[in-house]
Amino acid sequence: MYFLRLMFLILFSVNLFAFNGGPIPDKAMKKAERKYGGLVVSRFIEYNNLLENSKHFALHQKLKTVNDFFNKIPFKSDIKNWKREDYWATPLEFLARYKGDSEDYVIAKYFALKTMGVDTSKLYFTYVNSKKFKRPHMVLSYFKTPESDPFILDNINPELLNASERNDLTPIYNFNPSAQVQDESQATTHKNWEKLYKRVQRNKL
Repeated sequence: MYFLRLMFLILFSVNLFAFNGGPIPDKAMKKAERKYGGLVVSRFIEYNNLLENSKHFALHQKLKTVNDFFNKIPFKSDIKNWKREDYWATPLEFLARYKGDSEDYVIAKYFALKTMGVDTSKLYFTYVNSKKFKRPHMVLSYFKTPESDPFILDNINPELLNASERNDLTPIYNFNPSAQVQDESQATTHKNWEKLYKRVQRNKL
């Protein structure tokens, strides 16, 4: 249970935000088509179908389906993709550009699972170091309970595994977007989340 021993903090849910985007609306599809071309609409429709077809799945199947869906998207660093050192893309931006870095996978998976009814108090943005790539990385962790061995949704290793099976990752800390932040080490992450959430509410593309 090395993830649990090295975690800085497990935070209980205090719901501060309510993502009401759900399926991608027609207005956003038309805007994306004007900006990115017609192919993006088919991606948005595929995403909406994913939400509709998976909403009655069992939890594990929801985690696997969402993980597999977004892991098809190619990786690209923020510098190459956005000409910035650190940019958190909205799920619409991620799907429209069809490329992104580890935070973008985590954000998109988080919102998809939230829309599918998964309890967000159990979903954590987990900062880790990747031993394989020797660089910081982010994964989405699902904790059934605060003490449980979480499932790891990751774009590096697409298989849905428990944290105890991921010896290639060294945990740094966990951040829960729907919980009060009480650790100063998470202040930057929380600010990034607040900026992202405002763009999500505007259906930023």
